[in-house]
Amino acid sequence: MNPLYPGNLLEEPTRDPDWAVWTLAYCQADMPYDFFGGSGPYSNKGVVKIPMIYTLLVGGETGGKKHVALVDCGFGQKKWLDRYAFSGWEDPKTVLGRVGFAPEDVEAILVTHMHFDHMGNFEAFPNARLYVQLDEYTGWLQAVSFARNRKEQEETSWIFSSFDPDDLVRATQGVNNGRVTFLHGDAEVLPGIVAHLAKDTHTFGTQWFEVKTRNGPFCIVGDTVYWYSNVEMPWVPGYNQGNAFQCVYTYDYLRRILKGETRRIIPGHDPLIWERHTAWPSSEGNQIAEVNLGVQESSRRPIRGLR
Repeated sequence: MNPLYPGNLLEEPTRDPDWAVWTLAYCQADMPYDFFGGSGPYSNKGVVKIPMIYTLLVGGETGGKKHVALVDCGFGQKKWLDRYAFSGWEDPKTVLGRVGFAPEDVEAILVTHMHFDHMGNFEAFPNARLYVQLDEYTGWLQAVSFARNRKEQEETSWIFSSFDPDDLVRATQGVNNGRVTFLHGDAEVLPGIVAHLAKDTHTFGTQWFEVKTRNGPFCIVGDTVYWYSNVEMPWVPGYNQGNAFQCVYTYDYLRRILKGETRRIIPGHDPLIWERHTAWPSSEGNQIAEVNLGVQESSRRPIRGLR
């Protein structure tokens, strides 16, 4: 991570745009506590139900145009439902529809990293451009080549434990179709949304997104931070495909830029999201958090007694 990197898309960050932020669960998973919280403080705690999420960003008006972006996009391949203990999976049309949007509305998918549950459903968003760090893409190219040369089986390979090589094929096709933008470090990707490279943390080129709003910044971090406790203790997760010390340094950087207000972080899989923000479950049990409302947005929270 290089917090001094000047950016590679716009010369000067835009400071005025405002964004509405909704975090949406698209399924749930039963996983060990220490997978997320760390093998020290959470060993022998058993299993916890965690949300699989993406975050919808609406706003950033420039010239009257409202932008619609998604941080991560979930997964769509059934093989992952069969491999791990997922439940309640729903398609993006259903999930986004709960807050009044459709997959066709999304113009940008801001990929925190290329694990299957964060970028595997890219093709469900026909009008979206995918933004990913070049370090992430090339890192997985090398890792897949290494695993294939060793003839590793996907079901038993650590390299493929959270990575779907089919996603690499689809991303490469997206490059060929002109739907992928590679980032080279920190950059403003949309007005008021700044990508920050956290190199060699969770994965090769993990990134997180600082979102400017009228109520202050929010950081949508994917698996840069699994749980709030990773930052607040700090303690790295039990499962990681990067450098643990780089993770700790990134946690410290997040705390400093947010002046200790860790509530402003939206972590990758923490059930506490629904407690720290205005939130409600859908009738199917997948939660919605209304993290921030832009000045022109009204609440999507249903009136009690109505669906």
